Amino acid sequence: MKRPTLKLRERLKRLARYREAQRQSRKCKVLTKPEDKYVRPGAIIKAPRSFDLIQGSGKAVVKFLRAVSDQVLVKMQQTRLDFKDTEHFYVPGTILLFAELDRIISLSDLPKPISIRDPMRRRPREVLKQIGLYNLTEDRCDLIPEREDVVYWKATKGNTQSGETYGELIEAIAERANREHVKQLEVSGVWRSVNEAIANSVDHAYKKPRQDGFSGLADTKWWMFSQIREGVFTLAVCDRGCGYRQTINETIPEQFIATFTSAFSGANRDALAIDTAMEYGRTGTHETSRGKGSRDVLSLLKKHGNGELVVLSNTGWMRYEYEDDHELSRTNGDVGIDIGGTIVWWKLPMKELNHENC
Repeated sequence: MKRPTLKLRERLKRLARYREAQRQSRKCKVLTKPEDKYVRPGAIIKAPRSFDLIQGSGKAVVKFLRAVSDQVLVKMQQTRLDFKDTEHFYVPGTILLFAELDRIISLSDLPKPISIRDPMRRRPREVLKQIGLYNLTEDRCDLIPEREDVVYWKATKGNTQSGETYGELIEAIAERANREHVKQLEVSGVWRSVNEAIANSVDHAYKKPRQDGFSGLADTKWWMFSQIREGVFTLAVCDRGCGYRQTINETIPEQFIATFTSAFSGANRDALAIDTAMEYGRTGTHETSRGKGSRDVLSLLKKHGNGELVVLSNTGWMRYEYEDDHELSRTNGDVGIDIGGTIVWWKLPMKELNHENC
């Protein structure tokens, strides 16, 4: 074996000193939770790895969005959102991202207040392209979504509950699903509950300002994602209003609230407000044409007999699951942070129609 040359020995010494310095640096480094890194944002704000509100990353998502709002609306500075390490997008977190960035951009007077640094992976880039986030920030993205779990998603927004915009949108999606999967899907049963969810957003969500003083946009009251894929209809509606708990006293008698809450003490207060509204819910407009208000959001699931409903409002969430016309489960949880609004999310397996009835 040859003896190492002087040059090689010097190189090995430098490498050893470098590695020792790295070890000492790691010993002194204070580990910080991802959600705590967004408290004081700079010009570049790093997006969380996962956009989900229920499975543990809710704090990271909301703190990220608060950092963007603070940078653009308070400091009045342009910012760049770094999605480089983002890998996963789930419906509640993604529609909250879409709605909040739209809100921030609408309120800002800055030229191009937000720009995007693309995710490294193709799938998250396809998601941002498909839901229109690049159009929102006016960034260029030439990628064409191709993935089956991405291309059927459609996003829209509005400020009325007339039904024209989202009705036409869902019909277009259903048409595409029928063509792609060569089967008839029953979607007409969703119209009333879609209308009720959006009507509640318009009529109740902005009756009171949020704790941060925001009382709604003039042009946009709700944001919606929808999809029909492999025989499952998915719909999510988001508002940036004050939440169920702030308006529940105006729509439900205090006696009912007291009786219901006493039986479920200890639960998250916002989750409890959602469940109370589902049990009793009635419209605060006192118009008989509006049906049962919040309660009708759950009645769609009951009528359908199979599927899942998730409602998130401020700090709490409720999940309802039905199978064969029976309630399979009813669970609740705590997001751990205030999302600043409400999200209603249905997942319904669609019923195939008989061809002779078509």
